[in-house]
Amino acid sequence: MQKKTPLDRHTILEMFYQPEQEFAQFLLKNYQFSFQQLPTAEEINSILNSVEKAYNSKRGMWTPCQDKFLNLLVLGTCLKSQESPVDLSSYQWEQISRMFRYHNWKGCRNRWLEECHQKVGWTSEEDQVLIQLQQLHPNKWCEIAIEMMKICKTPYIRQGKQCRDRWVNKLDPNIVNLPWTKEEELKLLREIEKRGKRWAEISLKVFKLRRTENTIKNRYYNLLKQEENKIKLGKVTKDEKNEILVKSIIQQLEQSVDCKYHLKNEETQDSRHQEYHLQIFDNNQLQKPLKLVCLVKRKIVKLNEI
Repeated sequence: MQKKTPLDRHTILEMFYQPEQEFAQFLLKNYQFSFQQLPTAEEINSILNSVEKAYNSKRGMWTPCQDKFLNLLVLGTCLKSQESPVDLSSYQWEQISRMFRYHNWKGCRNRWLEECHQKVGWTSEEDQVLIQLQQLHPNKWCEIAIEMMKICKTPYIRQGKQCRDRWVNKLDPNIVNLPWTKEEELKLLREIEKRGKRWAEISLKVFKLRRTENTIKNRYYNLLKQEENKIKLGKVTKDEKNEILVKSIIQQLEQSVDCKYHLKNEETQDSRHQEYHLQIFDNNQLQKPLKLVCLVKRKIVKLNEI
């Protein structure tokens, strides 16, 4: 766990000492800061006083006081480094988080970026950069998000969770997009009975990431919906309804898979019975020319004459 530093008023006030006014106005205009103008020394001290009073309260929860303090630190860091918030490195976010007792750098970054988050479609350039960064920094999603925004220079924010979801559900080369088999559906429902709706765990441990979390979840609810349309259920709770539907689907799938298994065995046995059985007759024992015959489905078939 990283070491937290006490509030250093002098260092924080120094961030706002003689800032470049043009760059400061650019930051306030283009990013979601809670300040309309640069805070004065009096306003900064007021925020720090509030933070110190509430330093030990509400562990792990973001409060309005902490949000304002976070805005102050991000703005001060940007002014000091002459960088925009989206260009701040993981090291700089870590320095910001050291001022918070219960929040790490990822939590601070994500909290500040929440207001800037937009649901924007992924471009082909972002996909290619994400693939390359995933190879360089496997599964370090926050770092990947920071680097990707710098490379692609997008006007919007990408969070680490967005990058992870894009990779896991769309870009991972292990993903299988073929139709679901009955065996897979049966395995899925049995695992949900055993593990619960732990989509990520089932995707990793059962399907080895070949079926994505979203695909697994969507398949489960589609199966329930299809089954619910077939049968009529009385007044039951949602959990009871889902339990009944799952058991019904599992029973049908077991019969289907079992039937398929038996048919396959029968086909295999038939193919073995249909193998050619050749019998050669000695010319000394037969007056007619030697013939080759075989049995096909219990019928004698002449092949040729010698």
